[in-house]
Amino acid sequence: MQSPQTIEELLRAVAAKGGKLDGLGFADDEIVKQARSQGLVDVDAGNAWTMVDTVRLTPTQRLVMGLPPIVQKPSVLALTLHAVATAFAKIFGSRRPLP
Repeated sequence: MQSPQTIEELLRAVAAKGGKLDGLGFADDEIVKQARSQGLVDVDAGNAWTMVDTVRLTPTQRLVMGLPPIVQKPSVLALTLHAVATAFAKIFGSRRPLP
């Protein structure tokens, strides 16, 4: 992809790729810096191994661009702890209502 000339072009390109765009040198691009300062995108600079920068739409901007929100699923640990706490409450819970 060639470098976007406006913030609108950048947002459309990121939205067309599903809300995430990878490439070399995105973190140093002036348009990306402006969009980041306005809170429209999040930028993850590449490390020394991959050197690929990632530009993501912020959660609010995802909704503005018509993309579905990212819903994180609970971890296996959280589900297990919830099940244990529920079982513990059923076994040792009070059988009579509190005054």
